Amino acid sequence: MMLVTMNDKEILKLGAIRDVCEKRIRREDAARVLSLSVRQVQRLVTRFRQYGAASIVHQRRGQS
Repeated sequence: MMLVTMNDKEILKLGAIRDVCEKRIRREDAARVLSLSVRQVQRLVTRFRQYGAASIVHQRRGQS
């Protein structure tokens, strides 16, 4: 198991994306909550399904 460090914004994003995956909310609603486009929410959902919670964190975190 890998330890993933997240800030508050990423935790909110993870919750919304998880809700979309579990069909509790629509992509449109998640887009409104996160101030993103519906298409960007779909990209996040796809990445979340493929790589899990680590995909929500900014990919350059921890790199110089």
